[in-house]
Amino acid sequence: ITEYRYRGANPKNYVTFNNEVWRVIGVFPTDDGTGKIENRIKIIRNESIGNKYWTTVNNNWTIASLNEYLNGTYYSSLSSKAQSMIKDTKYYLGGYQSGSTTSVDMYSYERKRKGYGTYYYADNPNSWIGKIALMYVSDYGYASDVCETKKLYDTTTTDLQACNNTNWLYKGAYEWLLPQYASVIDRVFLVLSVGGVATNIADKYQRGVRPVLYLTSDAKITGGSGTSSSPYTLGL
Repeated sequence: ITEYRYRGANPKNYVTFNNEVWRVIGVFPTDDGTGKIENRIKIIRNESIGNKYWTTVNNNWTIASLNEYLNGTYYSSLSSKAQSMIKDTKYYLGGYQSGSTTSVDMYSYERKRKGYGTYYYADNPNSWIGKIALMYVSDYGYASDVCETKKLYDTTTTDLQACNNTNWLYKGAYEWLLPQYASVIDRVFLVLSVGGVATNIADKYQRGVRPVLYLTSDAKITGGSGTSSSPYTLGL
């Protein structure tokens, strides 16, 4: 599998989508939910759409209130052009039972198919097919400049906090992520305001939400240079 990611402090990955500023996470071989794999562009909104609860039930994304909102009310608010560029995607829902691991390991854990209490809580599913979700822990870690082998959460010198200045995804705010904490029913991972990645109670705290989606495989960059003053433009 070959993946292409934007990394570092300020890469040229700005893009106009839905008449807003988004950023390109990278280009990935992506399953559309039917088993068909295509190279597709993955993007994230540059700014949060506001603080929200991850869920009002448990850490099963398939029934999470945030899932319902993103793929219901929020999706309906997008322009018709933006909607035409989004296609169903198989999102992986694996997590882990602590924050003392690395982004490299989390990439594997997110895609694990078995592991009660290790990669999934109880009988939570390992994947979900839909249009809009959140970024993975691994997306956040790999956006840094060669810091993906640091712990998600440990100390300021040994975890991802040390990479704040070289991670374009770091915003200095609490922000929900997609993976679940595998050994507790109501915890999921999030980016901390100080950097690094830990867990929070999904139905107790409202945190920042930056929607993530995969464009259709025929979406192309039609203009711009990727800078903040000249973001890429998209077309079909």
